[in-house]
Amino acid sequence: MQLLYNHYLQYYQRWAFESNNKSLRDFVHFVFGIAEKAFHLFLTQFYLFNIQKGSGVLCRQKPSLAISGKLTIGNGVRIWSQIEKTRLSVFKNATMQIGSGTFINGARISAKHHVSIGKNCTIAPEVLIMDSDFHDLHDQTKEGISEEVIIENNVWVANRAIILKGVRIGAHAVVAAGAVVTKDVEQFAVVGGNPARVIRYLNKM
Repeated sequence: MQLLYNHYLQYYQRWAFESNNKSLRDFVHFVFGIAEKAFHLFLTQFYLFNIQKGSGVLCRQKPSLAISGKLTIGNGVRIWSQIEKTRLSVFKNATMQIGSGTFINGARISAKHHVSIGKNCTIAPEVLIMDSDFHDLHDQTKEGISEEVIIENNVWVANRAIILKGVRIGAHAVVAAGAVVTKDVEQFAVVGGNPARVIRYLNKM
């Protein structure tokens, strides 16, 4: 409800105070904006039923969820499935945490051990994040190795990037489109390529 109230204030202030020439069209846009937000908040409660989540979590279209372990979603997280369907898988005894303010749009994220995504991250369409090989390299009938994946706060992971097991991505880092991340990424680093390498540092430009 807090998110809906904030959205109401945003639209009302724009309509009532910022515009010197208020029109019926502005008012209708204001009303429909509030109604649309309320509708998506209502649907989100069904999409994420029985999921531990904070306030103001918002889905646009239904994500695919396969949850046998524990999924925790922070305040104000947005999960979109408009370009590609977002798919979240948490296996038995595994955990996944999504920090407050993070935006996920059409990514596939799988946890067999532990995946943690920090606050205010952006995860773009067709990104793949896995903390497991799923199959042993030498004997594919055996279970593969699993190692936790940690993505710190304010990280941007661009389209079709792949983040593999055992990786920690530092705060404010950027993973370029199509990158394959197999090793840790430093804070403020921009990485790209296969395997991903440092292109530059945001605080050293």
